[in-house]
Amino acid sequence: MVESNDIIKSGLAEKALKALILQCEENPSLKNDKDIHIIINMGKKMGINRDNIPRIIPLTKYKLFKPRDLNILLITKDPSALYRETLTKDEHTSELFKEIISVKNLRRRFKGSKLTQLYKDFDLVVADYRVHHLLPEVLGSRFYHGSKKLPYMIRMSKEVKLKRQQMVEKCDPIYVRAQLRSICKNTSYIPNNDNCLSVRVGYIQKHSILEILQNIQDTINFLTDKSKRPQGGVIKGGIISIFVKTSNSTSLPIYQFSEAKENQKNEDLSDIKL
Repeated sequence: MVESNDIIKSGLAEKALKALILQCEENPSLKNDKDIHIIINMGKKMGINRDNIPRIIPLTKYKLFKPRDLNILLITKDPSALYRETLTKDEHTSELFKEIISVKNLRRRFKGSKLTQLYKDFDLVVADYRVHHLLPEVLGSRFYHGSKKLPYMIRMSKEVKLKRQQMVEKCDPIYVRAQLRSICKNTSYIPNNDNCLSVRVGYIQKHSILEILQNIQDTINFLTDKSKRPQGGVIKGGIISIFVKTSNSTSLPIYQFSEAKENQKNEDLSDIKL
């Protein structure tokens, strides 16, 4: 339904983004809104149970962030000494993380108001895949309401656990850094069992309208491309509409599926003689 480059070439999308940015500049209640999201309405439900694990959507040209732009928290399995010492001493990762903490210490040190402060102090949370499933209980609804700061899942090394063999504990700084770079520069989505999906595509005062349009098109291309499964190609029933908004703004339309246009396209194709 959404052809390649439809969004970039759409005058409607450009007008909507200009209007949205102007809203945020002029409306005092929106002055702190910086993230720009698209809301994708699909023809059918995704049919994927929400597991709170962000999936990466690669952006081809315009990065969202670099690791040095963000305060990043790393949550490891216990004990954390191996990971902390390796990552803080290696030149590739020594300045990547603002804090490295084990899930046991996280549970012990941060409760109530301290957990709220933790939410405010960090822009991004990443966790060892072996403890990621424990975090909804430890971090609570402050982190898991919506998807703004859901922890990303990473691996500490490329080691794979073999059957009936104990996995050797390793920490590969270069591999960890590569995962962090991918998380920061690209965008992501959270699968759900609904027919609506929200994806961040830009940041006010950081990305131009042209850059945001390209990120929107990259997002649509990835989510509709069945060759990218299982990460991509998850949209079912085509795209009915796309809106752009910030956290507190009104939603502005940038794409609306037209059945009349689709029928005309099919009629044109039927005239082709082979």
